[in-house]
Amino acid sequence: MASRESRLITIDELSLRLNIRKGTLYNWVYLRRIPFVKLGRALRFDPEEIDRIVRRSTTLETAGRR
Repeated sequence: MASRESRLITIDELSLRLNIRKGTLYNWVYLRRIPFVKLGRALRFDPEEIDRIVRRSTTLETAGRR
């Protein structure tokens, strides 16, 4: 069984977690600046991957850049 940390989260959960508007996150997905999984029409995110990106970034503005 998957641990709680490894479960995928929704864009709503990610928006709350990072305190970033959903519109910004959708834009980052469109520009492929953050990793995502597409399950049918639904977007999901791996919180561990997102945390790594945020830790590597010096500002939240550059958090979506690879």
